[in-house]
Amino acid sequence: MCGLNPRSRLVLAKLEATPGTDANPVVGTDDLFVSMDSPGIKLGVTQVGNEPASPTGYELPAAIATIKPSATYRIPLYGKGFEISPATAPKLPRWLSVFLASCGHVDRSTDTDVVWTPDSIFPRTTSTTPATVSANDCTFTIYDYLARSGSVASGTKILQSMVGCRVAQVRFVLTVGQWAFLEVDILGLSVQPVGTTDDLSNADLDDVRTDFVRANAAQSEFNFTAGSYVLQSQSTTWTIDFGATQEEGDSTSAGVATVGTRQALVTASMNPIQNDGLGGGMDITQLSAAQFEQEDGTYGMAGSMTPEGRSVDTGYTLRVAAPAVQLVFDYDTSGSVVRLPTTAKAVSADSTTPPISLTLS
Repeated sequence: MCGLNPRSRLVLAKLEATPGTDANPVVGTDDLFVSMDSPGIKLGVTQVGNEPASPTGYELPAAIATIKPSATYRIPLYGKGFEISPATAPKLPRWLSVFLASCGHVDRSTDTDVVWTPDSIFPRTTSTTPATVSANDCTFTIYDYLARSGSVASGTKILQSMVGCRVAQVRFVLTVGQWAFLEVDILGLSVQPVGTTDDLSNADLDDVRTDFVRANAAQSEFNFTAGSYVLQSQSTTWTIDFGATQEEGDSTSAGVATVGTRQALVTASMNPIQNDGLGGGMDITQLSAAQFEQEDGTYGMAGSMTPEGRSVDTGYTLRVAAPAVQLVFDYDTSGSVVRLPTTAKAVSADSTTPPISLTLS
């Protein structure tokens, strides 16, 4: 995995003041650090036969083309330290200030950490300096530059872009011993790719160095509130699906008028591992079905994820947690190794409890 290099590719992202109108992202200001293996923008073209009725029964063989672009970016999770004022408030990395802010609640009310929870119906920011609740822009523009020839400053590049973008799905991927990743699927409105000589020499890739977080078994852990059982996992993926759809319409030449979303659905998949700490060393195969099927289970981390060389609560620490989950187990003890393919669904304990959260501190 490596970050994007402006000599070969550069991605920019910026929230739109007017939905569907190009926000004109700026190199060096709106850079996004993503993994080099990110698929990027794909133009999905759907052709529909056009056969209008006529008195003579004549049919026109023309076709209507609907362009439905999508994009996927894979981002290693990172923090950026503290703001200058107040000096205890974490800076917002661009993956949070654009992608997640457009589909969730960014809570900065404590001035010591940032808590994001999904909410595509009323994305907003809560702050205490001064005490405000302000609506977030819910659409954004993406520029994806591909190098063609010549220098970074004046050479030829291909610019693919999308406007009116909304997040379709977010995935937090926690694999023990590897960097934690945020994967984002995006739907938007198409813009014709163009050749350009835009100067990319000022790109700073969101001013990122190597402050990426790495998951361990304790950070992919399930704790059950109804008992003393703990499951650690080799890998856990939390999926937040906003049910985004591209709504067709006649207002644009591409045949897509806007992107709509619904409230988030949170699910998870994991690969639990047996450990001696389970119920005081209890064999996992001896747990009853009732102990597995707990609706009040709590997913949490024994510790937050902090990059090497950084300390906790310095603006670089991240933590993903869901307060209540329903777990589904299907374990197999026929072999020499206990296998536990497992899924989970996050459910709110009450109307005010978010199903999942990400904390930057």
